[in-house]
Amino acid sequence: MLKHAVSNSLPLARFEADLQSVCGSFDIRPHPEKKDAWGGVATGVRAGVEIAMVATDMQQILRTSRNIRDDHGENYFLILQYSGRALMAQNDQASMLLPGDLVLIDSTRPSEFTFFGDRCAQVSLHLSRTAVHEHFGTALVGGMSLSGSDPTARAIHSVVHKVLRSEGSSVQTGFLRDALFGLIGAFVFAREEGEMPGHGDGQEAMEPLLARALECIETHFRDGDFSAALLPKILDVHPRRVQRAFEALGTTPTRYLTAKRLEFARALLVRRSAGGAAELISSIAYGAGFSDLSYFNRRFREVFGCAPGEYRDH
Repeated sequence: MLKHAVSNSLPLARFEADLQSVCGSFDIRPHPEKKDAWGGVATGVRAGVEIAMVATDMQQILRTSRNIRDDHGENYFLILQYSGRALMAQNDQASMLLPGDLVLIDSTRPSEFTFFGDRCAQVSLHLSRTAVHEHFGTALVGGMSLSGSDPTARAIHSVVHKVLRSEGSSVQTGFLRDALFGLIGAFVFAREEGEMPGHGDGQEAMEPLLARALECIETHFRDGDFSAALLPKILDVHPRRVQRAFEALGTTPTRYLTAKRLEFARALLVRRSAGGAAELISSIAYGAGFSDLSYFNRRFREVFGCAPGEYRDH
C-alpha cells in the first residue's frame, strides 16, 4: 500500500524540493514566523495512475505562469481533501475545501492553494492530460470542485481507497482505472447539467449542528456585526457544542468565519483587477464582513503574502 506522507518537521528547502520532484514546480509561502515546515510528500503508482500524498502547514502553495513555463509535464490533478481545510482558486473559481471535498486542477493554468498555516493533508491523482482529453474532450475545466457530501464524491473516494490498496492483477487494476474515469465523467456531467452541489447541499449527510452552523455563516458572514460568538445564540445551543462541531473540520468557528471572509475578499480583488475597477480596498473589506480595516489588511497579508492592494490573480 502507498505509504502516507511523512508528517514531521523538515527544512523548508527539503519540502519544496520534494514537492517539485513529485508534483512539479510551485512557489511555497510558509508562515512568516516558521523556519521549518511540517509535513511531507510521498508518491506511488497504482492502477496506472500516479498518486501523491501531501501534508503541509504552509500559508500558500502557488503555481504561477513562471512555474508552468519551468515544467514540461501537463496533467490534471484530482485532489481529495483528506484533513484540514484549504482555499483553492483557479480560472476565477474559488472553493473552500473541507475534509472529503474534491477539486480538479489544470497544471497548465495558474492556481493557488491557501492553507492558512493549518496542518492539512491531501491526496492528489495525477491524470495524464492526453488520457483525460481522450475520454472527455475539453469538457474538464480547472477549478471544478465537488462537495464531499455528494454521492459521486463518495464513490470517487471509495474507488481511490481501493486503488491505493491495489496490488492485484493488471485486469483488476484496469477495472479500477476504468471505474475512476467513469466517475470523473459523472463529475463532469453533473457540472454541465448544473447539478454541482456546494456545502449548502446534501447537508442531511452532515452532522446536523455543523450543517446548521455552516449555513448560518454562509448567510451572515458579510454582516460586519456578525461574529462566531453569536452562533450558539442563533442556533440555541451551548457554545461548547458549536466548538466540538467545528473540530470535525480541524478548525474553530472564528477561524472558519475569517477564512470565509478572506475568500470572499480575494474573489472581489480578482474581479477588481481583471475589470480595471477602482473599487476601494476599504469597500471590499467591509463588503466581505470585516469591520476593522487594519485587521483585514493584517490578516490578508498573513494569508496571501501581500497587501490587498498589491494582490493579483496568479
